[in-house]
Amino acid sequence: MEKTSSLKSIARTNVFILAVGALLIGLILGALMSSLLWNRSTQNTQQTITVPIGALLELTGDLESYGKRDQVALELAVQDINAFAESVGSPFRFKLLVEDTATSPEQARAKIQVLAAQGVQAIIGLEASSEVSSVKQFADANKIVVISVGSTAASLAIPGDYIFRVVPNDNYQGRALARLVWSSGFRSAVVIYRNDAWGKGLYDSFTARFQELGGRVAGIPYDPNAQDLSGEAARLAQQAAALGPDTAVVLVSFEDDGIRVIQAAAQNPTLAHLKWFGTDGVALSTKLTDQVGAQLVALGGLPCTIFQPAGNPQQSRFVEAFLKKMNEYPHSYAMNAYDAAWLIALAVMTTGQYNGETIAKALPTIAQHYYGVTGNTALDQNGDRSAGDYAIWTVVQTPNGYNWTQIAVYNSITDQVTRV
Repeated sequence: MEKTSSLKSIARTNVFILAVGALLIGLILGALMSSLLWNRSTQNTQQTITVPIGALLELTGDLESYGKRDQVALELAVQDINAFAESVGSPFRFKLLVEDTATSPEQARAKIQVLAAQGVQAIIGLEASSEVSSVKQFADANKIVVISVGSTAASLAIPGDYIFRVVPNDNYQGRALARLVWSSGFRSAVVIYRNDAWGKGLYDSFTARFQELGGRVAGIPYDPNAQDLSGEAARLAQQAAALGPDTAVVLVSFEDDGIRVIQAAAQNPTLAHLKWFGTDGVALSTKLTDQVGAQLVALGGLPCTIFQPAGNPQQSRFVEAFLKKMNEYPHSYAMNAYDAAWLIALAVMTTGQYNGETIAKALPTIAQHYYGVTGNTALDQNGDRSAGDYAIWTVVQTPNGYNWTQIAVYNSITDQVTRV
């Protein structure tokens, strides 16, 4: 097994055919197939090259349940990728190197350096835009590819850098959220949001679209690290009262801080009687259902928007495998993680090189032709997923406790919410 540092020289001495037409997960790489030449008569003498795929995951902290699902998805992806590589005679094998960011920008910045010291040239994960912002300078300076599976801040839509995102930015989610609130009959909205790049960006996007529709918006930012949010809840209640009875509340939060907001709101007589809506920062969060499920049902179930890939047979097989391993439904960002691993692996196998600069150049073409569990992963000029629809999930009480259920879909082309 060769060391990562020698991958370039080894790859240059090996020429191989990658028969992607029969790829088990339905990859479509027609434009690349002619360049992949592999003489199977040399297969027995081919050296195995082990390639690390880095993972910066929120295994603890405000997005803990998201990070844990991402890890399971990546483990399944590496297993499937290696089986495919062996079946087609590719010399490459992939291994996962995981670091916990604790949903902390500072820890994310430290952990990307840990992975870089181990020779990692491509990294997946980073649900939070604040984490992506924190690692961006190091990634760009050291030409390390970072594929975020859940960062959506519009401020990070930057062309020519080493940050890629397999999820649409929040210019799309803001429109989906505004249409959801509007179509639910509300003409005013008060928004309580994390005072960071993601929270402020999504608040701005929602506000712009909701006002276009004819609505009125007021907002309260909060420190996501604050333990007592009763003051912010009181100001939110004052704004809601000023806007009138047809006012909705929009929560732009992660898991732990969202729980604190909900707990404070439940004690406020004004907020406790209003309809609440949420976003992808808490959609399908098991932390919320476990800790404040009853409060969420009392607040109207907290209908949340989250990117929703269209269903397909590959996705069905992935969901089945995921449920067997974790006994939880894989949110769409876990599906993104699975596909992101394939994008990196295919970039390495098609170019025969493992370095960030080469992977970054290959990714847009690979993503354009790849079709995985989230469908086509085409990227826009900023390296972000070019478009997408959104599912609406809400919390309901069941005989087994409080669970999430999908109630609607937002179509980004028609700008309409269709109830399920």
